[in-house]
Amino acid sequence: MPYLLGTNAIRRTIRYLEQGKLIFRQNVKVMTVSYNDKGDYHQGARDLVHWNLCQIQYRNPTVQVLFLKNLFPTPFIRCWLDTGEDVIMDVFNKTNVEIIDHLIKILGQPDVKEEQKEKLAYENLAKFGSGYPRHCMCEVPGQLPCPVTVQLPEEMTGKYKSEHNLWPKPGLHKD
Repeated sequence: MPYLLGTNAIRRTIRYLEQGKLIFRQNVKVMTVSYNDKGDYHQGARDLVHWNLCQIQYRNPTVQVLFLKNLFPTPFIRCWLDTGEDVIMDVFNKTNVEIIDHLIKILGQPDVKEEQKEKLAYENLAKFGSGYPRHCMCEVPGQLPCPVTVQLPEEMTGKYKSEHNLWPKPGLHKD
């Protein structure tokens, strides 16, 4: 299929489907979207069904997603959980982006990848610098204090030579 035909052909591409942000928790089993064809306050639910419903279905293959058109006077989303409870969300006069963000907040799966990256970055205590919790090596317990705050002993600054660093060593050269 070299060319995509139709008025909204972009919705059928894998790249578009993978851009969906909403991944439900494991306990969400059914989601229904109720809206009407007419009325400005139903526009967000209509846009959700038109643009984002295919992404939700693609990203959540175990969740049954339905839409109910022209059955109720106000738009709402209802999600059933595996315990038999249901969650009802009012989407009156909201945009589809606001609806998706709210669904992510109340029923979305927490983003584990970002938490793991942050945890791995902070786990290794040997790393220090601007992107890590320690700015300088002197902040690690057991290390020398920072030379800016506490003056180091003369032997550790590198400016002074000790007797064992002199060359040639006394007594070893021939006269």
